[in-house]
Amino acid sequence: MTTLIEQLITKMGLREEPNVLEKTTELVRLLELRSTNVPLQINEYGKIVLCADLASCMIGIAFDKEQALKLSGLRKSQYLNNKRMFEKLLDLNKLASVNDICVQLGLNEVARKAEELMTLFKGVAATEDMGTDTSHPQYATMAVFQACRLLKKKVSKSKLMPFSNLRPSQFQLLEQQWERMIAKHHKESKVPSSTDMEGKLKENQNENIKGHEAKKAHKPPPEDYEIWKARMLAKAQAKLKELEASQSHMDSQLLEA
Repeated sequence: MTTLIEQLITKMGLREEPNVLEKTTELVRLLELRSTNVPLQINEYGKIVLCADLASCMIGIAFDKEQALKLSGLRKSQYLNNKRMFEKLLDLNKLASVNDICVQLGLNEVARKAEELMTLFKGVAATEDMGTDTSHPQYATMAVFQACRLLKKKVSKSKLMPFSNLRPSQFQLLEQQWERMIAKHHKESKVPSSTDMEGKLKENQNENIKGHEAKKAHKPPPEDYEIWKARMLAKAQAKLKELEASQSHMDSQLLEA
């Protein structure tokens, strides 16, 4: 079996790709264990080619599906149906969440930021009506990757890509799209420490005190009663004279009429 796997991997041009042979062999053996009570209507060539297809997806390398289809000896519909069955038997159809990825890669410190970015992405997708299936693992993977970038946490793309089910070129394209989204919509938020909060509180108190003192400084002194009384009388007399002049003018007009 091992020799046949090596031969088919070589024919598919994957012999020089790191880890493909090992991962394919691992999946073939696991499939044999889990399909004991599930008779597979597929030949050995097809079984190995499909496991190589799944292995390539997990590792994140390009895979020539046309060549694989020829080597498998299956019709296209048979190939796709068996691939879906293999994914179920091998538990490869489980959608990876942000938390799953962080736990498996030991990135718990970026989980919170990654969840924040994932929420942001879902909001943008809903607002722009992109019709995107946000449950696809590529987005959870990219949220973790971008969280690592923002928090300056080093992470290997080769370890992340298998979770995304994307090829390197697809991953790079998604990376660029997310960087544009983050630049446009993401606002860095810093949670203030208790020291910062105390300093801000004192600063506000000092500003309030200064403002109160400034108001007191500009407040005019109380006016002497006698001065106020004289000012009010002068104002009233001026108003009375204005009324008398107006009345005199009206009387003159009436006499002329």
